[in-house]
Amino acid sequence: MGACRNMHQKIKLFCNDKEIALPYIEGLTVINITSQAGGTDYWGNHLPEIRGFSHQSISDQVIEAVGVSGTLHIGQCMIGLDGGLRLCQGNSIRIQVDPKQNVPIQIDGEPLMKQDGIATIDIKFDQQVKMTKQVMSNATAMEKKCYDVISWAREKKPHHRRTSKNYRECVGKEI
Repeated sequence: MGACRNMHQKIKLFCNDKEIALPYIEGLTVINITSQAGGTDYWGNHLPEIRGFSHQSISDQVIEAVGVSGTLHIGQCMIGLDGGLRLCQGNSIRIQVDPKQNVPIQIDGEPLMKQDGIATIDIKFDQQVKMTKQVMSNATAMEKKCYDVISWAREKKPHHRRTSKNYRECVGKEI
């Protein structure tokens, strides 16, 4: 119990090789996407800009570190009342855990308990992956017709559930 209490005393955070002074936190999240945990915006992109920090973007080649002060704070972030405590933005983040401390860690959804011994986690921006977008001009006539019918059905028959017999019949007639 209480493994997350006073986490700011159990870890050291470095951003671009510079140590970051930590406020009281019970949790630390390193992110490079605008939301996690069911759409939670821990960076607080919806909140007013904070001096020294830019809005988060998945395409800016920057990683963000955010702290939370407890479960109530997590709940406030989840419903959009607050954002996490912005700690740093950079191309590399290092977390050093006090070797005498047991600290709970979750990496990409997988939980573990850091046992006695040194633990250093290095996170670095490596590469940007280009994504493609399907363009309708490359679609076949049938694909375009299906796309048009589904768009039509969504506009004209929003009360029909997609799985309902009426919806399927309506779309089938149009195709």
